[in-house]
Amino acid sequence: MVRVKGVCGVSVVAATAIILGLAGAIPSGFAADDVMNGTEAGETAGVAPYALHAKFDREGIESLVQAEIIKALLLYQADGSAAFDAITPAENTYDDTIYPFVLNATTFETVANGAFSNLAGTVPDDIVNADRPADHIIADLNRDGGAWAEYMATNPDTGSIQLKRAFLYLHDGYIFGSGHYLQESRVKHAVDTAVRLFDSEGQAAFETITPRNVLRTAEPYPFVFVESTLETVAHGAIPDRIGHVPYSILTTGDRPIEVVLADLERDGNTWVEYVFTNPDTDTKQLKRTWLYLYNGYIFGSGYYLPDSRVQSHVEEALHLYKSHGTSAFDIITPEVARPLVSYYPFIINATSAEIVAHGARQNLVGSTADFLDAADRSLERIREDLARDGSAWVAYMSVNVDTRTLQLTRTHLSLYDGYIFGAGYHMPDSRAQSMADKAIYAYKSLGTDAFGVITSGEINEGSLYPFVRNSTSYVIAVGKNHHLLGTQPTITGVPLHATTDTLGQRGGSTWRHLIINDPSTETEQVKRTWYTTHDGYLFGTSYTVADSDVQSIVDYAVFIYESNKENNEWVNIITPPELVATNDLYPFVLNKTTLETVAHGAIPDRIGHVPYAILNTGDRPIEAILADLERDGSTWAEYTFTNPGTDTQQPKRTYLYMRDGLIFASGYYVFDAQIQTIAHGGVLEYLRDGKDAFLANANAMREVVSTYLFVVDPHTGVTLAQGVDPSTLRNISEWQVILRHDASAARMGELEAQRGKWVEYEFTNPLTGQTEPKRTWLTTFDGLVFGAGYYASDVSHP
Repeated sequence: MVRVKGVCGVSVVAATAIILGLAGAIPSGFAADDVMNGTEAGETAGVAPYALHAKFDREGIESLVQAEIIKALLLYQADGSAAFDAITPAENTYDDTIYPFVLNATTFETVANGAFSNLAGTVPDDIVNADRPADHIIADLNRDGGAWAEYMATNPDTGSIQLKRAFLYLHDGYIFGSGHYLQESRVKHAVDTAVRLFDSEGQAAFETITPRNVLRTAEPYPFVFVESTLETVAHGAIPDRIGHVPYSILTTGDRPIEVVLADLERDGNTWVEYVFTNPDTDTKQLKRTWLYLYNGYIFGSGYYLPDSRVQSHVEEALHLYKSHGTSAFDIITPEVARPLVSYYPFIINATSAEIVAHGARQNLVGSTADFLDAADRSLERIREDLARDGSAWVAYMSVNVDTRTLQLTRTHLSLYDGYIFGAGYHMPDSRAQSMADKAIYAYKSLGTDAFGVITSGEINEGSLYPFVRNSTSYVIAVGKNHHLLGTQPTITGVPLHATTDTLGQRGGSTWRHLIINDPSTETEQVKRTWYTTHDGYLFGTSYTVADSDVQSIVDYAVFIYESNKENNEWVNIITPPELVATNDLYPFVLNKTTLETVAHGAIPDRIGHVPYAILNTGDRPIEAILADLERDGSTWAEYTFTNPGTDTQQPKRTYLYMRDGLIFASGYYVFDAQIQTIAHGGVLEYLRDGKDAFLANANAMREVVSTYLFVVDPHTGVTLAQGVDPSTLRNISEWQVILRHDASAARMGELEAQRGKWVEYEFTNPLTGQTEPKRTWLTTFDGLVFGAGYYASDVSHP
């Protein structure tokens, strides 16, 4: 049975009157004025008087929550426990995100739920892990009859867990409840504020809403369209949108714009999902937006789902702590490390910066959260932001355990009771997932016509592009490499989780890694692909790990710039006081007009110099590079430069990004990336084939090459696999030579924490038979060391 809106078609006001007649008064704990002033969503039309819009402020939303409970109480008053079937749908279906539920007050079992039919008979974690212990909530209910509580719950409209504020009412041995999702209420409040301003100032409000410059904000911001033309007349974050039509809603919305407009005409408001630029990250992300039609204008505001999911992890950890105290630390921290979990919460002591809980790796508990020392602003400023606002977003570089490389991480922090609660996501992954979302939502909006839009490259973003396969695995749309159209390439690669061998698990989505021959560098590199299924089609997006890593460094430098503009302090943060012989990727920044270096992450003496290497050894003239930057905002360049880790000239591939008259850049050395790919490829093959089969295959590959994989058991010093004939190495143990030059290579804890390290030593080159300097990358997996390297002659004669 599907949940009825209202009570048999009766409005909230009428329902309240019936309860008044039956019980003599509004039940204890309800706000009588709010309930009496509530309105049904279906009663609000786009041309309705503004007074009806008042329901979207905090009090109005909470009156609707209480009204849902009154409807459920009315049904129970009339039909007894049979009302529970009337409240619960036959399948998981819903009309709005405000719906009733009923729990047994003794056992906490669900007896009715207006959105999820499969919850009947279950004990939800909601009450157990609310903002205070369950026995405190029950005490409040026994004392007052009704009480508000906050907890984490699944939003049926998004399928994601979000913070919910619910009203609970104790009656006849049952807890009747309903609530609203705070993220969505904040968005509705932003729309409500914009409409109130328009009501007060008329069209002058549009100038008030729109800032003079792009506003980098994580808060919900409003925007306004003309209903008849869809022209943007106000935008609370990106002033350049003025005069434009909402392309994203038109082409990547969850349904055609005609349907969205019809919903607005019928109901006066609606939710819509699409992909748009998050102004705080300057990247495309899936966005959920509330639209409201009023006096010929469409007022809107929304939130970005990747940000919302991370905030939910923080809020969940916070509420666990509120319910269980410090015992929550053990609940959050797994007994066995979960190194391949991409999203997890952590908790830090705000005074000492000690990690007291970690949702993926228990071995980090007790260590210092030094990653905050390298955030986009100082730890002191982060503490000030947290003290002032209670929460803050920060950006820093951290290891993506799936790629085993450093990537830009966007993290939400919340301060409570002397602890910092946090969770984050990796920006390259978010970009790829959002590109796949963009293709899916184009299909939702345009149907199969979206395949032509995808293939045209219209929705590509820089080097990112989507592809689509049908049920027989034929490529039917691809934003690039059009020769793949109509082909049936085999899905290969190595799944990173044992449970993701088959698409359809984990919500029909999975990550896979491939080793590909990258045409940009003519070397093998790791390619990471996000696959997700929708409506019988397979949508995907890939990125090259080496490319994404330097893009992360550039993004990181831009975050530092945006957060530290005062007195040009960002220059000092990026530039070290003296030369750094680093193996890590580093940024540098040029003046667009003069090309002088204004900041450099490794060589401070470069300040004031023009980039000679780019100008004179680049793959194309500087004029062409600048033209690409002017046209696209970013570009790639290849040239020869000194690798600080080896002090030798090497081919380098660099990403450049333009902002505010500055060119932010970072690059990687092609030989280094090639070697890291060989070592990482060994780990991927180990994951795919298992230990025994992998070692057998690795030992069978006895090619006479200078760049080969070897695998060592560091506990015994035994070489388990070596991709070259040992006799060509004069039967000398390479591992023992490495340890003589760098004994720390055997410290597994350090290798795991650093995700790997470079070592330099002299060893026999199997191609020449001569002893040469060798540069080797070591990384770990399953207690073993995987290594690969290149010789000095490889660099001299590429």
